[in-house]
Amino acid sequence: MNARAMNARAVAAWSLAALTISLSSGNPVYRLLVLLAALNVLIAYRRSGAHVKPIVVAVVFSGVIALLITSLFSHTGTDSLVSLPAGVPGIGGHITLEAVVFGFHTGLGIASAVFAAAALSTVIAPHELVDALPPFLARTGAALGTSLNFVPSIARSAGGIRDAQRLRGWRPGRLRDWPDLAVPVVLSALEDSLALAEAMEARGYGATARTHFLAARWTRNDTLVASLPAAGAAAFVVLRIAGAVTDWYPFPTLSVPPVNIAAVACCLTLASPLVLWRR
Repeated sequence: MNARAMNARAVAAWSLAALTISLSSGNPVYRLLVLLAALNVLIAYRRSGAHVKPIVVAVVFSGVIALLITSLFSHTGTDSLVSLPAGVPGIGGHITLEAVVFGFHTGLGIASAVFAAAALSTVIAPHELVDALPPFLARTGAALGTSLNFVPSIARSAGGIRDAQRLRGWRPGRLRDWPDLAVPVVLSALEDSLALAEAMEARGYGATARTHFLAARWTRNDTLVASLPAAGAAAFVVLRIAGAVTDWYPFPTLSVPPVNIAAVACCLTLASPLVLWRR
């Protein structure tokens, strides 16, 4: 998929709408719908060179941590799966089915929010995100775009430094040995940032008005992709305020999450890019 088949502002509007729906309710049904829509958009429209796998790994890791913390430290619920000795600090007591389900629910919320925001880095390029911002946010956009560009650079630098340290006999077995890796990575990142700052200054950054490498076209489909999810997110918030959209908790006993048809329709507007944007 060519990233220029869509407008960066439309992608940002879609991402904001998905985040709004994901964070507006603790109901797993709506969060699952947001997650499915976001995953399909990322897979279908990710730009060349962008990788979804690292995001998936980070989300899975965060979800597992949330599951472990909730399951081990929350002893609320009526259905006990296993009982740990009461003398074990913090985690002693019953591990309940409700706590495990709530851990999955927490991980689902993390995943839906992360994948909704991931479109800003995987579907559009950093410079397109900068160009999508209004002129008074030009410097903020430059800082944001630079940060997004530095993430893979720092990852590559960390991998190279780790391999070099291992050749010198370094082993990641003890916590006190990690500064041998962290300090060179930080210093390398500082050197790269200073070199970038000098290059921007040499090219006269900030001396004149911002220019654009390529003006992004705004099409009718971009209008629909930006407006439909925005309207859906606004309607979802209204339903939330009116009490039609409610949170869900598995405590004290498990129950089926309540579902509002209008709220489901609001979530389905997030699938509009899959229909309107060409592949």
